[in-house]
Amino acid sequence: MSCLSLAPRRPQVGRLLPIFLVLIFAQLAEAVYPTVLKLGSQNEQIIGTTYGYSTLAVATKDRIFLYKTDQDGRISKDFSSVIKLPFLQRDAFHELKLFSPTTLFYCDEQNCGMCTASGPNSSCSKFEFILKDETIKFNGILAASAVQTSVEGKIMLRIVIMGDDNQPHGAIYRYKAQDEGILQPLDVSHESDFFDNHMSVLGFERNNFTFFVGSTYQPNEPYSLVKRKVGSNSTLPKITRVCSRDETFELYSRISITLDCGGDNVLALQSASYQESTDTLHVVVKTPDHFEVCTYSMTTVNEKFEATWNICQDTDYHAADDCKFERNTTVWDAKNMLNCWIYTHATNSHPTPCSKYGGSESLRYDNCQLSAYGAGSYNFGWLENYKKIPGTVEAIFPTVFDIAMNLIPTPEAYFLSGLDKQENRVIRISRSAASRPANIVWQVLTQPQSDFAITQSSDKAVLLSNGSQIVLAKITCHDLYPSCHNLADGGFNDPMGCAWCAKSGDERSIEQNKKDCFPSVKGKCPPNLKQTIINHNSTQLNIWGQNLTNLQKPYISLCNDICRVTHHDFNHLECKMEADTKIDRGCQNISLMGQLGDNMQFPIEIRLDSIKSEESVATGDDSETGKKSNTKLYRVIGATIAVLVVILLIAGFLWFIRDKLKAVLQYRRTKQTSSYNTSTEGSANLNRFNGFNMTRIDDPSRDHDLYESTYYSMIPQEYQIPYDELELGRQLGKGYYGDVHLGTYNRRYDPIQVACKMIRPEGRARDFFNEAKIMTKFDSDRVLKLIGVAYKHSYSPIVVTEYMHNGDLVNYLRDESNRPTLRLLLKFATQIAEGMEHIQSRNYIHRDLAARNCMLDKNLDVKVADFGLCRPVDPETMEYEATGRDTSMPVRWMAIESLTDEAVCFRDSYEVYATFHRCILTSNCINLLYFFEIMKYHHLLFKPLHILDLNRVITV
Repeated sequence: MSCLSLAPRRPQVGRLLPIFLVLIFAQLAEAVYPTVLKLGSQNEQIIGTTYGYSTLAVATKDRIFLYKTDQDGRISKDFSSVIKLPFLQRDAFHELKLFSPTTLFYCDEQNCGMCTASGPNSSCSKFEFILKDETIKFNGILAASAVQTSVEGKIMLRIVIMGDDNQPHGAIYRYKAQDEGILQPLDVSHESDFFDNHMSVLGFERNNFTFFVGSTYQPNEPYSLVKRKVGSNSTLPKITRVCSRDETFELYSRISITLDCGGDNVLALQSASYQESTDTLHVVVKTPDHFEVCTYSMTTVNEKFEATWNICQDTDYHAADDCKFERNTTVWDAKNMLNCWIYTHATNSHPTPCSKYGGSESLRYDNCQLSAYGAGSYNFGWLENYKKIPGTVEAIFPTVFDIAMNLIPTPEAYFLSGLDKQENRVIRISRSAASRPANIVWQVLTQPQSDFAITQSSDKAVLLSNGSQIVLAKITCHDLYPSCHNLADGGFNDPMGCAWCAKSGDERSIEQNKKDCFPSVKGKCPPNLKQTIINHNSTQLNIWGQNLTNLQKPYISLCNDICRVTHHDFNHLECKMEADTKIDRGCQNISLMGQLGDNMQFPIEIRLDSIKSEESVATGDDSETGKKSNTKLYRVIGATIAVLVVILLIAGFLWFIRDKLKAVLQYRRTKQTSSYNTSTEGSANLNRFNGFNMTRIDDPSRDHDLYESTYYSMIPQEYQIPYDELELGRQLGKGYYGDVHLGTYNRRYDPIQVACKMIRPEGRARDFFNEAKIMTKFDSDRVLKLIGVAYKHSYSPIVVTEYMHNGDLVNYLRDESNRPTLRLLLKFATQIAEGMEHIQSRNYIHRDLAARNCMLDKNLDVKVADFGLCRPVDPETMEYEATGRDTSMPVRWMAIESLTDEAVCFRDSYEVYATFHRCILTSNCINLLYFFEIMKYHHLLFKPLHILDLNRVITV
């Protein structure tokens, strides 16, 4: 048995854990969508992708692989070239963009550079940064957007840098395009000192102008001028334009305009995308209670930039003072004093309304030719217009994640990736009017976390990063929604007009306008019929299944008769025949009809081979022939004969050696009078990694229990999970009665990772369901949480619990790479005690406390698990007396009174808890045959090393 100990551990072999952990959050995408690219090593994780120039770039921590694609977006099997990134490995990219089929620009947490690849060879440069205050040291990169201009191929980079003053510093830099050496900036335009919380999400070039999209937290300068004070700071989403031909050192052609999206409560502009084909800008802003997507015509936006520059060139230096005298925004608009909304940051004073660049009455400078003026007192460039550009609201949706990262527009909807509680989530949102919320019609989890988790290689599909793989999600109803459950979770609202084809043997998602399927339905999924039972006098029909309430106004047709529905709920429908009418058991045409979604007369065929009589159900005969019942009878007779033969052999053996092995005989007599069968191993470790193999109940290897549906009905309804909402992945471990798999529970809008325990062929369904039922009694952070139970006829039942990332405590302690501190060990002990206390408070006793049954979550918090031996205690005696002889018990660390008195009480938990904290169970070397005798005569276990003397007595 393992314990809480700092003693040295034996070296372990077969370190498979790192290989499997890389797939933890990726099961959903991998299970549903086809893999189109897979890296050679599972240890190599994809942390970013980008697409351009018919090339897909796939980035890992130290390399970037370039793959060619054809005109249909299909990816070549092998990479064409590879870029070996310099410096240390990185965990994330802030910018990742292709400038040509072989040239790529990147920014990670510490460096930016431009790289060129040629087959296996590559070269990269390093871009240097100059902070405005030279006393502040560079401490990392927070955000970056890069553009290679069409003018001399220069690199324009808007970047947000964290200084050693723990403050963000924003700037726009210009560099030579060079793929080797260390590059100093040619020009730099620093943000104003009164700007904060800079964000840059997008850079692109249009008509020889470079545009950057982002946001800053800053004063509203018109407000400050009117109120005669600095204040009213807020986050302003904005678009910035710089002439690609600007040759001024501080990039004075720079102009920023505020974007109107999200109102006045914007927290940040978090993502943006420019569609060159439609010349449209799409932005995503976050407010305190929702996300908002807005679109802007870049033709309109550029006209606003030109107007901004021209207004200022029409205003002389002295006329700009008029804004200070007329401190009323209404008057500004009434008198067409548009220059009062525009301010220059070139002076770095606050606030300064704009005026003519250069101050000359005769000369008027073009925005892209400011270097002709040279240095002077009136170089009032770098303008900011606070008159907002109105956008078209395309979608408003709830804050389903914390940070929005990648936005991909499609004609009818958006794909958007985001980070939510350390998980990457990709959603599809329908476009809608501003007056109503948009529908989240599809979502999937990806891994690992990345600013570049999703990219688009064609108009018909998106590519998702998934561990060491790239998976393809085609933008069709059939591919995005493989089951009706997916449609019900949002797909019915997809603007593609998705419906469900319910044709028997051809079930699939289809576009509603296609007429190749009957029947089809939109809005609701068809009920899932499991069993149909005719009562003994053929006057009543009972249908059992799921989602029966989806069918409205149901009725049942039996040849020429109608069976009147008298009861109708989620999983049960009952109908009765009219007086003096009975069900014709020879009827070949039986169907259930009703309104389903948009289908007013939806037919559901009731298969004749699924209809059973009440008599066959009562006798356990689930077929016409009753062959299975006969088979079970033969099994019982055979098993009884086998047991008798074994007993006779054991009795003869014991009689033969009784004089020589008295201790053995004494143990055998004790065992025969005890209520327990002993187990030297206790319950099984459920945290070993194996392959996945789903077991059907009707598999010949498993003799299923006819009462499984009854056991399932005893589980509280709030814990009953539809079977189709679970997706199973790799196997985590095996136990005596069940196998455990990593899975995904596709809750509406909130899929979560779970552990799924499936009953093994030799397992007993009653014990399996009973363990789940017991778990519903507990509600503590220190006890493993039951998510629910899933059951489907002819499939193995599944108990679903929360997923514990760090496995069980015994393996954690035995792993020599883990170095738990004394503080951590004491935390383990305290949390286990809290869990046992909670179980006791609910009048249950665990009976199998051991390190193997204590699980660790991702924060290394302990939760007590494995309730296969957990039982309720008598409320009067506060004891549990075992009634069966088929339960394995961990006798080595049980109290001797529990073994001799055949009863277990709460004091036994104290004994086990004390034994649990011993560094090594020193009785492991004692043969179990002699263990009872040794304990009976109070030969107690000796004190191990590392245990203080003050701990030698435990008083209960």
